[in-house]
Amino acid sequence: MLCLPSIHILKNIAFILLFNFSTGVFSQNNQERVAEALDAFMTTENPNDGIKNLLELQDVVVETSDSLQGHYYMNLGIAYGQLNRADSSFWYLDKAEKFANTTESDFLLAMINNTRGLVYMGKAEYEASLAAYQEVMKLAEGKNDDKLNDVLSKTYGNLGGVYFQLGQMDKALETTKKCLVLSETLKDTTDMALNHLRLAMVYNDVDKLEEGIYHLNEARTFFKDLNNTTMLVYAESSLGKIFEKKGQLGQAFSHYEAAHHLATTVGEQEEYALTLLSMGQVSLKLSKFKSAKRYAKDALIFSKEKGFADSEKSAYDLLYNIALQNKQTKQALDYRNAYFTLSDSLNSVEVKTRVADLEAKYETTKKEKEIQKLTFESQLKDANLAKARSTQIALTTGAIGIITILMVFFFSRQKKLKAEREAQALQVEALQKRFMELHSSPLELSVELDMDTLNKKLHTPLTEREFDALKLCVSGKTNADIAEKLYISVSTVKFHLRNAYSKLGVNNRKEAFQFMLKSI
Repeated sequence: MLCLPSIHILKNIAFILLFNFSTGVFSQNNQERVAEALDAFMTTENPNDGIKNLLELQDVVVETSDSLQGHYYMNLGIAYGQLNRADSSFWYLDKAEKFANTTESDFLLAMINNTRGLVYMGKAEYEASLAAYQEVMKLAEGKNDDKLNDVLSKTYGNLGGVYFQLGQMDKALETTKKCLVLSETLKDTTDMALNHLRLAMVYNDVDKLEEGIYHLNEARTFFKDLNNTTMLVYAESSLGKIFEKKGQLGQAFSHYEAAHHLATTVGEQEEYALTLLSMGQVSLKLSKFKSAKRYAKDALIFSKEKGFADSEKSAYDLLYNIALQNKQTKQALDYRNAYFTLSDSLNSVEVKTRVADLEAKYETTKKEKEIQKLTFESQLKDANLAKARSTQIALTTGAIGIITILMVFFFSRQKKLKAEREAQALQVEALQKRFMELHSSPLELSVELDMDTLNKKLHTPLTEREFDALKLCVSGKTNADIAEKLYISVSTVKFHLRNAYSKLGVNNRKEAFQFMLKSI
């Protein structure tokens, strides 16, 4: 018996060695699969596709390095943030932060906090956004590390956007200038272009129009080199607004027209209608009513076709003003009514949207509580796993000991049951012997086996067949012997015996023997 546990232990050791070897091979393959998926994520335009591709690897990512797991969860946080699903984004970013702390990766921590800041910006929670960006600055400022400086540059740009939204233009200007200097040091032309654009926005807001024009021209040059048509449209439109603000309508129209031609190449975007409206507005100021009306109507048709309600409303407003200038009162009234009808419709939609937003916020609160609960359960699970690892060897040893004890107990129990069965068999044999002794005496037999005498002792008397079956049963005959003797089936024998046992108040033939002996 002692050999069996030893054999099992040897088998387990061999299995563990084989498992560890195969796990090492599979882990390497999983490492490569996850790394390739993260590389592919960087070029995926649709966040939903990125999430789908990453979640397909959630069962194997746990077998990769801590660093790779940290980047995996961070990218999921980025993707959910792009979809404005803040609760899911924060949950994955928290998971990523645990691995970043484990690996002591300042770069990963900086990326995580920069992403948090962007998600908070999307929720208009600017104070929380500032706190996240300040964490990035603690990690990255003063470090001679290109990767950290790249994150820091993006954070400065985002931070300037937060200050702009809060109306703190001095801080927005200071931070964006720092961002421009850093992007120039890194020679990142995309960030340089964006920073010039950000500076132009700030200068325009504080009415420093010449500085705004300078930075817009700089941004426009970079965007041309980068072949970024979408941002070129924005830069040209912004220049048009500044010159319109300055009263230089000819230059304003030229920039709006350039933006419109660029918007035509981008595709069927709202900028196409917006640039038409800007051209129409300047034409109205120049008293070019025919051109203004043509631009406004083209914008109205396009906006209706594409469902751009705000641009459609602006087109009605522009047509109303053109009709007034031309003293076309009836047309002006029609355009004004169309404007109000559309405004009422949009207001109704806005109310419904606000209700939906409130419901979404309530649902988000519930989800965040669920996520907190899941996070707590996950932490508890990790603690339990750590505890389980420390006790695994003790449990294995204990299990072997328990198995040995159970085996000893099992054999002891079997031995005891066997002895009890033998004792019962001897008792039955003694009862049968006693009965046969009684059966051998005609006087005693007649007393014991007299049906009338027996029935007087019963509440319910036995039938003749029940008595015959019982008599043969207690004499040691089997059910088959009784059936053959009485010329009936075995099932009928069982039926008679059950009835007889019931009337005697016994459960089996042993108790029937005892009843018969006591009844003599």
